[in-house]
Amino acid sequence: MTLHERHVRGLPLPKLGKNAPRLDPRTFKLAKYLKPPLPLPPSEVSWITKVPQPMPMYLNDALGNCVIAAEAHMINQWTRYAAREVFPTDADVLTVYERVAGYVPGDPSTDNGTDPLSALQDWRKNGLAGRKIIAYMSVDKSNLTEIFQAIMLFGSLFTGIQLPISAQGQNAWTVPSGGAFGDGSPGSWGGHMVPIFAGSPKTFTCETWGQSLKMSRNFFWNYVDETWVVLSQDWLDTTGNAPSGFNMAQLRADIAAL
Repeated sequence: MTLHERHVRGLPLPKLGKNAPRLDPRTFKLAKYLKPPLPLPPSEVSWITKVPQPMPMYLNDALGNCVIAAEAHMINQWTRYAAREVFPTDADVLTVYERVAGYVPGDPSTDNGTDPLSALQDWRKNGLAGRKIIAYMSVDKSNLTEIFQAIMLFGSLFTGIQLPISAQGQNAWTVPSGGAFGDGSPGSWGGHMVPIFAGSPKTFTCETWGQSLKMSRNFFWNYVDETWVVLSQDWLDTTGNAPSGFNMAQLRADIAAL
């Protein structure tokens, strides 16, 4: 059932759970590893056609574990394109949520979400469903070219959103006619994490709560508060080597120097 259908029927809405961005001066930035001159990305880029729909909710209908659920959706996307699909289970996602966020099953007071950086650090160190990532890099969310390069090279954009209340009843996320005020105020509903798998001149397409959902460019500019790319061997296996235009040797050297 879509978010819009839940809202229309007066059913409980799914949970959110992305906490405020946590900053770390050691965080790698994607721009450092893009090899100039890098060709401009196409006006439209998509890595969603092979993603099965609907996807699992990964408990995000009942728990504020959206950050971990987004990671699970990315694993499934990467491995679908690498032609060896891996579907993390609810149990896999719950294990990580317990470890990263301190959630204790049966104790609602411990269901407090988590910040993306803590989840990324754990993903690299401990893995999810047996899949560890190689690295993660922050993306300049104000730079449209870098955003499209990120999706083009890495298949997705790990995206944090301060959702407004107005998004609850929408089939697609747009800025309400009254602007980003009142029910349209950023964060008036809460923080959420999604992977963006596609972008076009007018919209981005994300995966959330088991469904593919579009957001307008203006919605992205008004409500997104952090963006990341995640490098996984599962994604590299789609071509057998590092993405074109990306300085993998420099990244490995920087990781080794940590």
